[in-house]
Amino acid sequence: MNRVNFTADRVTRFECEAGKKQTIHWDAKAPGLGLRVSAGGAKSYVFESRLDGKTIRITIGDIRTWTIAKAQAEATRLKAMCDQGIDPRQQKAEQLAKNEAVREAAKVAAFRESVTVSEAWQAYLAYQQERMALTHIEKGKKWGERHMADHLNLSQAGGEPKKRGKGLTVQGVLYPLLQMRMVDIDAEVLTDWQRKEAAERANNARQGFEMFRAFWRWCGSREEYRGIIDRQAVENPEARSEVPSRKAKRFDVLERAHLAPWFAAVGDLSNPVIGAYLQALLLTGARREELAALRWSEVDFRWGALWLNDKVEADGRKVPLTPYVSHLLAALPRRNEWVFSSPTAANGRIQEPRIPHNRALDVAGLPHVSLHGLRRTFRSLAEWVEMPAGVVAQIMGHRPSATAEKHYTNRPLELLAVWHGKYEAWILEQAGIAYSTSEQPERLRLVK
Repeated sequence: MNRVNFTADRVTRFECEAGKKQTIHWDAKAPGLGLRVSAGGAKSYVFESRLDGKTIRITIGDIRTWTIAKAQAEATRLKAMCDQGIDPRQQKAEQLAKNEAVREAAKVAAFRESVTVSEAWQAYLAYQQERMALTHIEKGKKWGERHMADHLNLSQAGGEPKKRGKGLTVQGVLYPLLQMRMVDIDAEVLTDWQRKEAAERANNARQGFEMFRAFWRWCGSREEYRGIIDRQAVENPEARSEVPSRKAKRFDVLERAHLAPWFAAVGDLSNPVIGAYLQALLLTGARREELAALRWSEVDFRWGALWLNDKVEADGRKVPLTPYVSHLLAALPRRNEWVFSSPTAANGRIQEPRIPHNRALDVAGLPHVSLHGLRRTFRSLAEWVEMPAGVVAQIMGHRPSATAEKHYTNRPLELLAVWHGKYEAWILEQAGIAYSTSEQPERLRLVK
């Protein structure tokens, strides 16, 4: 091994030997220091020594960034380490790992200090949206479109023109929290937030808290968020004490005496599709979205059946198509695949029948009843015809409450139709509607 004193001129003139991929020229001054020259002309300083009976070689660096003096000093340092039995490669790896750990810690700290609730909320909604498309997840264990829409509405900034009707959208109850950093959310913040919102809009405040608690628990299960948040903030007794209680909507139903004015007002609505939809809600006990999403292919006029897209049962549920409802549907225009269609809606079906329903209630002089209240009405008024509870539950698509109902009882459509028909006939009688199967819907009339 020939050694020469490295000079600037020699370093410049060093070349790779012909026929080799690289040649190493060794320095006479600094033990172990070499200059590696590749066949392509690249030059870099290297260090070579023996450690534990084995030869080790370490690249110091390119000659363009390392002067001869600095390279010699580095080689001397590396040689001293080897003489002490220390592997410079291991030390370098440990230092790199330590530096990486420091960088990661700084990165985490920066993320912790900057990440907002809104960022995590958007990730949460994206996660739930993805689950909605997975067919192997049963209904009831993943969000529906209506549930997603509720989350979007309660977290909106507000101030945008309404898609339907006049005026601007209202800021959602969750929006103030979304503007905060996740590290700033604690029990005190949630307590103050609930106290303020509950005073102005109790139902939204309660619903917003339930949504936020589910979201916060999800964050606690995610590696990227669990170390940032105060997971117990949503469980704090003081914060939860400010959440308005869920009041049973005992009066969100139509009474028997309400039926005549209600049917008259609904029948006089300018939009016959919405009028038919509202009547069908009352007479079928279906959920609002189940019925709004009814397709013509799911209506069996011949055998008197409807297939509803049940929120619980993956295959949907089959319910009787009673005579009056059948005639209502038969009179509707067939604009597209939807039974309750709309020529103006983007998706082709009715979107928001609440406004005309509220208008009909005002005309009839009746107290406010929600669309879901019409479903409650079905169950409430069914007792007038002594409809068995199991029959009511199966028609409405309620979860069976007993083992026998859940595993052993599945009533045929014909049996459901017997009771459902009695219910419909009684409702029409109370409403003062003279009806026979031979009459067309447009000829149905109120009995004066």
